[in-house]
Amino acid sequence: MSDDERGKELYDQDPDLCEDFYNHEWPFSGKGDLDDIPAPPGEACLKISNILGGASEHSGDFSFGGQAVSLPPIPGLFVDGVGPVPVPLWDERAQKLIEKCEKSPFGHKMTTKTDENVRKSWQLAPELVQFKTPQWTAGIKKMAVTIAQRLGYKDIPLQCVLYKLLVYGEGGHFVKHQDTEKQDGMIATLVVQPPSLHEGGDLVVYRDGEEKHRHDFGKAAGTATYLTHYAVHYADAEHAVEKVTKGYRLALVYSVCLPPTKLHLERNPNKPMSEALAEAIKTMKPGDDMFALLLSHEYTKQSIGNLGSRALKGLQFYIVQLFHEVYFYASFGDIGDWEEERDRRAEKTTWYGTDGGSIGSGAGKIKFNFLNSVGETLSQMWQKPFGSSYMHGYMGNEGPTKETTYQRYAIVAWPEVDDEENWRVMVKAMKNNKGGP
Repeated sequence: MSDDERGKELYDQDPDLCEDFYNHEWPFSGKGDLDDIPAPPGEACLKISNILGGASEHSGDFSFGGQAVSLPPIPGLFVDGVGPVPVPLWDERAQKLIEKCEKSPFGHKMTTKTDENVRKSWQLAPELVQFKTPQWTAGIKKMAVTIAQRLGYKDIPLQCVLYKLLVYGEGGHFVKHQDTEKQDGMIATLVVQPPSLHEGGDLVVYRDGEEKHRHDFGKAAGTATYLTHYAVHYADAEHAVEKVTKGYRLALVYSVCLPPTKLHLERNPNKPMSEALAEAIKTMKPGDDMFALLLSHEYTKQSIGNLGSRALKGLQFYIVQLFHEVYFYASFGDIGDWEEERDRRAEKTTWYGTDGGSIGSGAGKIKFNFLNSVGETLSQMWQKPFGSSYMHGYMGNEGPTKETTYQRYAIVAWPEVDDEENWRVMVKAMKNNKGGP
């Protein structure tokens, strides 16, 4: 593909990005073309970036599923006002269950809506649902251990909290979307499907806009009708439920959460990698720039503010552990509100400690030495959904203006030996904030 063809492709995908960075100047002192793959300056930071690139094997699975071997095929499902609910669901019992349910809504911006073109299913609150089979609750607890290991939270006692019972009839579906944080500490969603007799209704999980995982809950293997199956995906993963073309699909949705009383996460250090990281850090020179690693998951202000490092998922969770192993100071930066408006640019950073506490914010310029352990291009670092535009209307003699905000969370770290100097830089930047820290 020629440079012109590639440029047109990028423009079609994200015209705001191409317009905002035509001069090759990127947020927080970044420079280069759209397709440039930035490498951190300095031999030490380049080594650190390469070492962290090897941490991906410890990052946990993005999505996974299969037969739920720890769960019985008969959950002993009992619903208040309905009575026992045998599985698979048949017409008469399904209709009685649906009469007890409400239509499933969905969130759009700041409102909650119902629209069967977007989502068509019925839901029941967890307090109306019981499981009479004792092995069900014990089986969910066993699953939590496996889920913790596969998500990269080994030895962390994750909790699976029932959120909703869902029923999908013929035509039932849910278009591509992301889950909201239903509970404090939620890091993933667990979908459990007891034996069901239906066609369609696959759960499709996307990554970077492309289909990454497809969960059919045993249909292809011929076990969907007789055994319980499950699927897990990170809470911020885009996913969709395809249309059910025949029969009824019953699903139990659980929020996978960190324990609320867990103030400090146990670390599972990988000695060879931490030793290599320590050796690279020793080669850093006094006064080297603090460096930042952009977070790939779309975390929210609520999750970072309430949980700090406990909100991190997979690779980012593991990397923070590594930093602590080698005596690095790690913090979070909401390196957001980088605004582009009629050639006027402003940068703002909000700081959080690893415990989630807000340290302050400021509009002063801070140079970040961005690590690039996964080899992203500059356009990939700042493309949608990390940028959003707002068009101002006509004002007096002036035409409409467009304001674009680019926002990302990052792990910001430096050697503890540079702690005093870097705090001085941060405090100075926060003093430049007109609203105060």
